[in-house]
Amino acid sequence: MFAVARQQKIKELLLKHKQIDVTTLAATLGVTEVTARRDLDVLEKEGFATKTHGGVIINEAVMEENRETPDNCVSPEIREIGESAALLIDDKDAVFIGGGLTCQQIALNLKNKQRVMVMTNDLMVARELTNTNGVISVVTGGNTLAGTNVLLGDLALRALEGIHFNKVIISVAGVSFSHGFTTDTVEEAQLYKQLFSISNETIIVADYNKFNKIGFAHLTDLTSIHKLVTNKEVDPQFKEFFFQHNIKVYTPFEVEELTTWGESAGE
Repeated sequence: MFAVARQQKIKELLLKHKQIDVTTLAATLGVTEVTARRDLDVLEKEGFATKTHGGVIINEAVMEENRETPDNCVSPEIREIGESAALLIDDKDAVFIGGGLTCQQIALNLKNKQRVMVMTNDLMVARELTNTNGVISVVTGGNTLAGTNVLLGDLALRALEGIHFNKVIISVAGVSFSHGFTTDTVEEAQLYKQLFSISNETIIVADYNKFNKIGFAHLTDLTSIHKLVTNKEVDPQFKEFFFQHNIKVYTPFEVEELTTWGESAGE
């Protein structure tokens, strides 16, 4: 990953978590701690964050600015995934949309849907849907994950009782052959596992930087989902794996199924 892409990713992490330690940051980015510190030097010079002993914290002024203009630090790759994933939601669907920037971008692209019911555990997703006439949005309730708009815990789990979804769409922290799909917290994994059991279809959204990365908590195996939305730059080894296991993969704009990719590869 180039330095500019790494620094963009760090900004996204800080907007979500407010602070992060260097060891975790280096592991998330797949670089050495020395490289991670160099990236933090750049962000500190920009005024985006302040380095602390063993880590970094986002500057409060940046947090305030991004509360008003949240798209400032959303990468083109994430925006494209949001556009593509929204196309997988049909009129009259009952959908759960998870938390995070990518899921917020999905909500932004539901303006033309009709008679869609969306439940979410992300306050920003619900906010994006407030003025969408064809969508009814419901928030789970729960405890706010520090530094985010994401709701988790017992109240969020209880909100799922007696409910069934056509589709569940969530983002993940990592995708790897060794650990499958992973999330940043155990609480996220608990909620999303419950969602998988009450949905007809499980859809994962993950930009290509999440591949060959491992988050804190195991969510599910790579073969346990139905569809994946990612970028065209994703590692071909993952494309081949999902094709072999009959899991559909979609990429931005083309919204191409991996079966098409597989047929072309075999020619």
